[in-house]
Amino acid sequence: MAENRNSNKKKVFFKLRNKFSNAFRGIYTAIKEESSLIIHLIVSVLIIGLGIWLQKEVPNEFGYVQWAILLLTIGIVIGFELINTMVENFVDLLSFEYNIKAKKIKDICAAATLINSILAIAIGLLIMLPPLVDVIKIYLKIS
Repeated sequence: MAENRNSNKKKVFFKLRNKFSNAFRGIYTAIKEESSLIIHLIVSVLIIGLGIWLQKEVPNEFGYVQWAILLLTIGIVIGFELINTMVENFVDLLSFEYNIKAKKIKDICAAATLINSILAIAIGLLIMLPPLVDVIKIYLKIS
């Protein structure tokens, strides 16, 4: 009986490990193949760095809620980019030659990612601009 439980635990562990390794392999593949994902990741790192700096400079204006919204927005943008990459690869798999419907699918998916990115910029400005202005005022000694 105990041996059966240990066997089940090992199976669950190996299944879980495989799921995570597959997911990380997918991230690696997407980064290797998709230049726009690299751009999103670089911008995300810069924004997180700016957020850390703003939190140190004006901790009362950049807190947990701002971090939650910022990280959620970054996650959604990167998630959309991964889905866009997946759809493009899937359409390429199904369509061996130029197909206007395949092009429409890929264009619409790219448009969804673009709209999401534009909204992420707007959200980032709404969250980061007020504390950034306050930091600039502090450094310039403006009341």
